[in-house]
Amino acid sequence: MLLSKECDIMQAKCVFIDIDDTLNVSNGSVSEYTRDVMTRLKDKGIIVVANTGRSAKYAVEKAKEANLSNYVISSNGAEVYDYENDIVLFQQVIPADTIREVYEYCKQTELTLILNTMLKRYTNNKDYNYNNEPVIYVEDLDEIISNNKISQLVILSKNYDRMLVIPNMFKEKFSNLKVVHSSVAIVEERRQVGKEYYHDLVVESTAKSTGIVELLDYLKIKSKDAIAVGNGYDDVCMFDVVGTSIAVGNANDTLKEIATYVALDVKEDGAAKKLEELLLKEN
Repeated sequence: MLLSKECDIMQAKCVFIDIDDTLNVSNGSVSEYTRDVMTRLKDKGIIVVANTGRSAKYAVEKAKEANLSNYVISSNGAEVYDYENDIVLFQQVIPADTIREVYEYCKQTELTLILNTMLKRYTNNKDYNYNNEPVIYVEDLDEIISNNKISQLVILSKNYDRMLVIPNMFKEKFSNLKVVHSSVAIVEERRQVGKEYYHDLVVESTAKSTGIVELLDYLKIKSKDAIAVGNGYDDVCMFDVVGTSIAVGNANDTLKEIATYVALDVKEDGAAKKLEELLLKEN
């Protein structure tokens, strides 16, 4: 992490923070303490950006809840959105033919498929429900593809063996796609009874770091003046393109080993406390 050694932490201009199990406990609420710290960071002129594998709609909701800045990076770096001005700053769109092929594969193998656009989510499964997030059942795939730009596909199933082989199989079958993020149990090859596993798929060469690079260029901020905060395997790439990195206490060991700092657990507001310590302390 050479960039980390070059960075003057007090000169930081931008913070990129993962949502689930970093900003707040997965599917939980942002604490008042965390919201207060994010507000004070903004008051100091620091841009604070949610960077997530979730949809732009969800990212915007969490950004507002935590009082973050007006930019979000969603769908694992495939989308960069200024929601206050309703401007899409960057979007990697999956080709229509590829979407059709993946849709047919999921239909044949009885896998749930989610199609993410900037502000809507579609599914092939009428019974799909996750955290009460709004989702639209696919009645006419061609109509959806024609009228929407789809940035990310999410495959879900409780079939461990099927899900385990998808990353390698998709690499051969769909060369223009990549599995950018998967259930930890799949990554670590741990079968869990009754567990629903997932894979996030985006255009090849896309990752959370892609969104960071695009937004930093737009804002004319140097990488060394940016901070990334995360907890998962998909956050490793974020740490590669910023000057300072923070892993929360509940992060995996891989992330902790490469982080500039290790914070407390998300349940202890670890991200907010470390950012407060580093950026809001009295001189």
